[in-house]
Amino acid sequence: MGALNLDDLKELKDDFATELRRRNRSKPTIDGYLTRIDYFIEFLTENDLPTTGPEVTRDHIGAFIESLLTRPNKRTGKPLTAEYARSHYRALQQFFKYLAAEDIITADPFDKMTLPDAPEQLVEVPADDALRQLLTECAGTDFNDLRDTAIIRLFADTGCRAGEVAGLNIDDLDFAENTALVIGKGRRPRTTPFGDKTRTALRKYLRARAKHPKAKNDETSLWLGYQGRMTDHGIRQMLERRAAAAGIGHIHPHQFRHWFAHTWLANGGQEQDLMMLAGWRSRQMLDRYGKSVADERAKAAHRRARLGDKL
Repeated sequence: MGALNLDDLKELKDDFATELRRRNRSKPTIDGYLTRIDYFIEFLTENDLPTTGPEVTRDHIGAFIESLLTRPNKRTGKPLTAEYARSHYRALQQFFKYLAAEDIITADPFDKMTLPDAPEQLVEVPADDALRQLLTECAGTDFNDLRDTAIIRLFADTGCRAGEVAGLNIDDLDFAENTALVIGKGRRPRTTPFGDKTRTALRKYLRARAKHPKAKNDETSLWLGYQGRMTDHGIRQMLERRAAAAGIGHIHPHQFRHWFAHTWLANGGQEQDLMMLAGWRSRQMLDRYGKSVADERAKAAHRRARLGDKL
C-alpha cells in the first residue's frame, strides 16, 4: 500500500465534508458539493493534470469550467447549461476557500476569477388546466393514486421545494391548524399552511399508508414507496410518469413553486406574506418566481384598476 497523501483532493474532499457537517449543512447540500468535486477530480485525472490541492491552478479550474460549457449532456445530447457550469464553479469555490482557510494551499486559485455568464432562463409556469389533468391522472383509489394526489396537492398548495416535501414526517403535519412543518434551505424550519382539499387528500393517504406493508418498518416517514421512504428523486420520477400519462409533457417540482408564487400574486396576495410562506430572505426571489407570466399579472392588474375609466 502506498503512502497516504493528505494533500490529494480525494482526501481533502473528505475533510471538507467533515467541516460542512460541523457547520450543520444539510445532507443534500453536502452531497451536492461532493458530487461536483468528484467531477472535477475526474476531469483532472482524465487530462493528466495534478490532483493535489497545492498544485491545482486557476488555469486547471478554468479549463474544467470551459469543458462544462462545451460538453454535451450524456443523456440528451444537448449542450449543458451555463447554470450547470455555474453550480460547479460555486461548489469548487467553497472547497478551495476552505483549503485556503486551513492553510492547505497558499493562495486561492479563485481569486480574481468570475462566474461564467448565464442568460436568464424563465421557468414555465404550468397552466391551471394542466395541473387539473395531472390530478385527474391520479384520481384512483389505490395506494399510489392516493399518495401521488396528496403530494401534488401539497406542492401546489404550499409552494414547497421537493426536498422539503420529501423530508416530511407524519408528525410534521398538524391537522388542527392545517399546517406542515418543513425544513428549508439553511436548515431553517417554517410552518406552511394548506387548504381543505389538501387536508382531505392527506387524510385519505394516511389511512391507506397505515395498511401499507412498509409502514411496519417505518412509522415516521410521511411518503412511502417501493423501497420504503420516498426520496426527492423518487418524487421527481413519479411526477414525470404522471405528467407523461396525463399528456401534459415534462413537469418538475419547482414548477409548482413558480405556479404557487404566480397564483398568489395574481390573486392579490401580499409580497411580504409570499416571502414568509416560501421561505425567502431576499426580495430578489419575488422577481424570479413566476417571471415568465409576470406580464400576464401586470395586464390583469391594469384591467382591475381601470385607471382610464376613473377620469
